[in-house]
Amino acid sequence: MSTLAPEAAAQHGPPSINVTVISPRETTPRPFTFEKTMRVGEAARVAADAFGYTGGNPTFARGDTILDRNKPLVAEGVRDGDELELVDAGGGV
Repeated sequence: MSTLAPEAAAQHGPPSINVTVISPRETTPRPFTFEKTMRVGEAARVAADAFGYTGGNPTFARGDTILDRNKPLVAEGVRDGDELELVDAGGGV
């Protein structure tokens, strides 16, 4: 039996995760690979730049849940294969 906390257990294995990001600007989702320990806000900025957004406070949403920009992806429960929506923490991208 493992005694690791879920976040610690999730950090084992490959250091990166592959996700699909959906943007309100494009109909075609894009694949991204991020380090598990990258902060949500940093990863969202990379995705926002790739989709052509400037400024704002990009973050990701999974379903109805807005992810905390200041936490690592793995701490917010992002897993390999997840589909994330690009949103602005201030109201919308």
